[in-house]
Amino acid sequence: MKRYLFTLLFLCCITISFTQNSLPKPVYAEGCENTEQPTECSEEKLRTVAYNALTKIDMEKVIAKTEKDTIFMNTKLYFLENQSLEIEKSSMNFHESELNYFDIDLSFSLKDLPFAPHADTDKKVSFRSHLYLVVDRKQNKLIPLPEYTPKRIPFSGPEVGVIYPGCEKTTSNEERKRCMTTSISKFVGENFDNTLGEKLGLDGINRIYVVFKINKEGGVEEIRSRAPHPQLEKEAIRVIKMLPPMQPAIIENTPVSINYALPIVFNVQGKEVNERKKRKRNK
Repeated sequence: MKRYLFTLLFLCCITISFTQNSLPKPVYAEGCENTEQPTECSEEKLRTVAYNALTKIDMEKVIAKTEKDTIFMNTKLYFLENQSLEIEKSSMNFHESELNYFDIDLSFSLKDLPFAPHADTDKKVSFRSHLYLVVDRKQNKLIPLPEYTPKRIPFSGPEVGVIYPGCEKTTSNEERKRCMTTSISKFVGENFDNTLGEKLGLDGINRIYVVFKINKEGGVEEIRSRAPHPQLEKEAIRVIKMLPPMQPAIIENTPVSINYALPIVFNVQGKEVNERKKRKRNK
């Protein structure tokens, strides 16, 4: 008879990596790879080239669309393996808040921005930066505030994280995440079919990776799974579909969807392993 041990890790993430022993290589903008802080250099470079590309007409269009005195410009650039810009996914938006934004018909193409990944980049990559702007209506200008630090950094995660049933008394996102981790670990352990390992002839450690979204209503959707066997993938999806409704994450008093990654370590201990442990205990 085989024994089954479950270990569950719970991660809230924007970018998901499925391998722990090969971390993704950092990506930098051209001209930043040899600096002391290449990531910060890349963000600063994107902020600078994006702002400098704005013409007087662009600024007038932005000012006409907002009544705010301070906004921020959010620029996202996506590049293909050959370092060409994926224009359909790239954007430049102007935010009155994190969730409230607008765009304009720019007088230039994002393809014309003097910005690219460094020469050694051979995969799809993306860059993102935001720059706060003061709206000067008298001069019809947008004045950059590169050193401005808001109380809450945009796109840094929800103000209130997802609350799993039974975790309502938690008071911080860290506590909510710990409570949710424990609760989902228990749920998966109780509902996962622990006979699958023997049925499939598996032994040792098997890793299952599940990615899903907790939507604005607190329900689970868009579940994807990756495992060494299709049956494990189906079983992981089946169990995650059974998760109870949750309280959704909140940004600016508005429910938002959040993506989660759920690595499950499925450890099947075969007959030989159990016999060795038994002999060791009897010594």
